[in-house]
Amino acid sequence: MFREFMIKDIARMIDSKTRSTCRDLARGISIHSKETRQGDVFFALKGEHTDGHLYTEEALLNGALAVVVEEHTTVESEILVQDTLFALGQLAQKYRSCFNPQTIAITGTNGKTTVKNLIGAILKKRYNTLCSKKNYNSLIGLPLTIFDLSGDEDYLIVEMGTSSPGEIKRLCEIAQPHIGMITNIGPGHLKGLGSIEGVRQEKLSLIRSLPETGFALIGEGIAQVSGENIMRFSLDMCKDIHIGEYGSYFTYNENRFFTPLLGIENIYNCAAALCLTQSLGFDYDAQRTTLKEMSPEPGRLEPIHRHGLLIINDTYNANPVSMRAAIDFAAQLKRRKVFVLGDMLELGSQSRKLHLEIGDYARERCDVLLTYGKESTLYQGRHFREKREIVRSLLASIRGNEVVLIKASRALHLEDIVFDLLRLWN
Repeated sequence: MFREFMIKDIARMIDSKTRSTCRDLARGISIHSKETRQGDVFFALKGEHTDGHLYTEEALLNGALAVVVEEHTTVESEILVQDTLFALGQLAQKYRSCFNPQTIAITGTNGKTTVKNLIGAILKKRYNTLCSKKNYNSLIGLPLTIFDLSGDEDYLIVEMGTSSPGEIKRLCEIAQPHIGMITNIGPGHLKGLGSIEGVRQEKLSLIRSLPETGFALIGEGIAQVSGENIMRFSLDMCKDIHIGEYGSYFTYNENRFFTPLLGIENIYNCAAALCLTQSLGFDYDAQRTTLKEMSPEPGRLEPIHRHGLLIINDTYNANPVSMRAAIDFAAQLKRRKVFVLGDMLELGSQSRKLHLEIGDYARERCDVLLTYGKESTLYQGRHFREKREIVRSLLASIRGNEVVLIKASRALHLEDIVFDLLRLWN
């Protein structure tokens, strides 16, 4: 619940002024004019495909008390700033300073959202905890999470993503974390970060931003990190692992766990959550119950059983690390393997090499490889230009004893194939 402020106070918090004489209290923050509610302050953000300045009048008609803009408008309730995105973060930073929840920030190439959800679910067994919604991990999403603070929270858990240098540092300035976690380091967002070392240095900004009284947990692939109050976690912490198509069993600290989350990577994610919550004093019963209750996120190694067929919907995103993990999981199942793979985006100059490597890896581990997207021709499978043609090919060849893995970067929207296959397979 947003703590209410007067418009003039919000303007002052983002180093601006307003001509507004409105004495009503702002009740929330909005970035979408259609979703603006009575009493909101609307931030006119400039995006890749649209510009919020085009929708200020609509936001006002929907009840906005003021609009934050970079260009003068005709309305009295404008708050003029140089950069509306920076101002959104600036307001979130000031708003965050009004409260003092123990704040946990999670970053990494893979597993951020799953680890965040696991930690959040465990903490909620005992404490009032606010977690970032969905994967709200950007310079837009993280502030929107912070505006949900009411002051009653014991813990705030935020996810931090990045695609260019400096973003993690800026997110830390806004969120002011006490505890940091880096799940892993891998070849993701290389277009903006340049190299694995560039990814590593960007993620380590989280550790550098922690206060002296804070502590950090670091996973695999991060090499040597100096500093006090840094703990390591790894898959080696888990023993007696059994992986199946309905979930996994493993032992951690001599305690047995089951999780419906699929694959070895999710056991690793569980180890991260168990390590952190154990350091916060949580016992086995709370951890065990939570892991047993967790369900896969839609589009993230999500199993869908339908008339004997197993569809693995992993269409939310893709990079070389997560692609290999999904392939490994599907390959070890005792079913006929059909892979539908699309492009991995934002890999920069290494894109061709990494797509060729994943193609070789996938072909050795499946019976059928179907591909979609510009870069996916490098996988050297059976390529399609239309998603509907892939669905037709699947319907003509599957018999009901297959595992069909469907995975690509988010922009390809391969969930369309999942939905059509579910609709037509009977």
